[in-house]
Amino acid sequence: MFFNSLSLSLPLSSLLSPSLLLHQESLVCFLVSLGEIRMYKNHIKDTNNNCNKSLLPDHKEKLIQAIKRIKHEVDECWEAERETYIWSVDVERCFDNLEREVRAEFQNLHRFLDEEETMDMERLKKEKEKRVKLLREREKKIAMQGRDLERGIATLNNKLAEEDSPKLLKEIQDLLKRSQVAFIPPPHVDVEVRSAHFVGPIQYRIWKHMKSCLYPNITEVTFDPETAHPLLTLSPSCTSVWFEEDKVIPKASEEEPPNPRCFHYYYSVMGREGFITGRHYWEVEVGHKTAWRLGVAREDVHRGEMDSSGTSNGLWTLSLKGGAILACTDPKPIKVPVSIKPIRIGVFLDCEKEEVAFYNAVTMTPLYTFSMETVFVPLIPFYNPCDTDDGRNLGPLKLFSPSI
Repeated sequence: MFFNSLSLSLPLSSLLSPSLLLHQESLVCFLVSLGEIRMYKNHIKDTNNNCNKSLLPDHKEKLIQAIKRIKHEVDECWEAERETYIWSVDVERCFDNLEREVRAEFQNLHRFLDEEETMDMERLKKEKEKRVKLLREREKKIAMQGRDLERGIATLNNKLAEEDSPKLLKEIQDLLKRSQVAFIPPPHVDVEVRSAHFVGPIQYRIWKHMKSCLYPNITEVTFDPETAHPLLTLSPSCTSVWFEEDKVIPKASEEEPPNPRCFHYYYSVMGREGFITGRHYWEVEVGHKTAWRLGVAREDVHRGEMDSSGTSNGLWTLSLKGGAILACTDPKPIKVPVSIKPIRIGVFLDCEKEEVAFYNAVTMTPLYTFSMETVFVPLIPFYNPCDTDDGRNLGPLKLFSPSI
């Protein structure tokens, strides 16, 4: 159209000039190229539309899967929130129960102290009444003697005031015989109030009396030599145990079966006492040993080598290894942070609450608490003094009995 209009507006001679013919050919080429470009763009557009239409279902399916995945995440989120809420309620309830328990324990202590105070005050009151009564009676006796002496003086003065006569002389002589009187002090009454009888080391005295109301009281425990590894040596009282690397072990006869209660792999020994119910507390002196292990074990704990010597095999123990205090848990032990390395360990077993707790027995600082599942066999104290550590770990484990 453009070319036609251009041709009509020019003279014929002009159209036939070489330069104009060249320009017209260029213009035709340009228009042809422009048409090809439009056709290519239309082709690309059609191709893209066809590609988009073929990819759209796949992407929609992916979008649906993404929505499902996010919904699942949302469900997990709400479930986690619900669980956390339940845990928070449960933890709050447990702490409320603990608060009541602690308050009850202190009430028992207050009750004990109130009773001790009442008894001491009653004893003090009785001693006070007794002493004051004796002094008041002594005072009355002295006053009676004083009044008698004053009456004697009055009688003598009256005689002195009478007129002289032979009769007066005889009466004065009789009065002089009777006037040979003197003040006789009554028996002495102790007036010194000794505070030591009522105060003194009152706190220590009450502390010793408190032993009767302690629960759990200090449990008397001893080692069971029947369970001791052959390289362990026990004191005669079975309250001290140590490892002897060069100990001579007598050979057992071939007919004699091995003791099934004896540890033959770990350098361990168990206690004589077993516990199924109640609360129990005992202390073990570890001193400055470089390695040890102690706690509680099932009565039927394996006496040989175990794939794991932790809670999964019936051992709830604390140990010292490589300078660190470790709670021997499964699958691997947990390091227990301590500011001071303890020299005496307290072990507390609560069979009802199914817990084993460890303390620094000098400061009574809690170290670690195990929660056990229900155990249907007796729980026995467990001890392992470990080897000598090239001469650095020669000290024994000692059962410590606090004197209260």
